[in-house]
Amino acid sequence: MNEIQVMSKKIIEWSVFFTAGVSILAGIFFQDIKVVLGIILGQVIALVGYLMIVRMALSLGTDEKAGKSQGMTGYLVRYLLYACFFGFGAYTGLSVIALLIGFLCHKASILLYAYQQRKD
Repeated sequence: MNEIQVMSKKIIEWSVFFTAGVSILAGIFFQDIKVVLGIILGQVIALVGYLMIVRMALSLGTDEKAGKSQGMTGYLVRYLLYACFFGFGAYTGLSVIALLIGFLCHKASILLYAYQQRKD
């Protein structure tokens, strides 16, 4: 496995771990399946976005102008995807705060990975 695959695997593992813990705690405290489903959906949205970023970064060429265009298109598609998922979640009655918490579980896993690798 190359360095990016190792990094992605570790970040995804931590993300699932954080989300499982937060989902269990939310289930105990709130006793509402919609809160738990919101956290899980938020994490899924974040993972899809993360994998889109990794794929885009690996596919960028050396041409600066083409890379900028490809990067902008990637950002636009990703943010539209976020908006659609968050809108769908809100429409179905899931807590938007729960969606954001699930999203932040993934961001916490990235920060943890960066903290662990800070000496490299």
